[in-house]
Amino acid sequence: HWSPQMAIRADQVGSSGAFGAVPLFAGTLLISLIAMTIAVPIGLFSAIYLAEYADRRFRSVTKPFLEVLAGIPTVVYGFFAALTVGPMLRGFGEALGLPVASESALAAGIMIIPFVSSLADDMITAVPQSLRDGAYALGATRSETIRQVVLPAALPGIVGGVLLAVSRAIGETMIVVMAAGLTANLTFNPLEAVTTVTVQI
Repeated sequence: HWSPQMAIRADQVGSSGAFGAVPLFAGTLLISLIAMTIAVPIGLFSAIYLAEYADRRFRSVTKPFLEVLAGIPTVVYGFFAALTVGPMLRGFGEALGLPVASESALAAGIMIIPFVSSLADDMITAVPQSLRDGAYALGATRSETIRQVVLPAALPGIVGGVLLAVSRAIGETMIVVMAAGLTANLTFNPLEAVTTVTVQI
């Protein structure tokens, strides 16, 4: 039991004055796990597409847009998640017959995709063109070059970007306040409301 304060009135929530900290840590880990499970593959694949496959005109429009999305304050993302992403996930879940809360861990976990994608794109484009040219000269296809030359060369930077995104997901407060709810709920169901340590602090 964790008892930071005693209740003043008997009708207060948690009037015993004992609060378990386990749901807070479980909620923090759940949101971080969802964020990484969703954001890392989508962000990495979109960065690979933008850096290696996309047309220059498409990239010249999409890359600045992605940078703007990565730089938006988290309170704006939280507001967007609360108004659009949460209700959309609830409606989608109801169509499938799943009980989805309007404020869920899943809604809070998908908001760092632009951050991961922007960092991974910067690391992939930083790989020297000479490495790609050497792979092409040896007869490698574009996908083989990306898989066997570009990604291994960019891997330290990509891992650093992913760790930075993990720290942002763990320390996220405003998105969780607005999108995931404030319920100290001990669950590993991403469709239910949870809270995190940073929100309680």
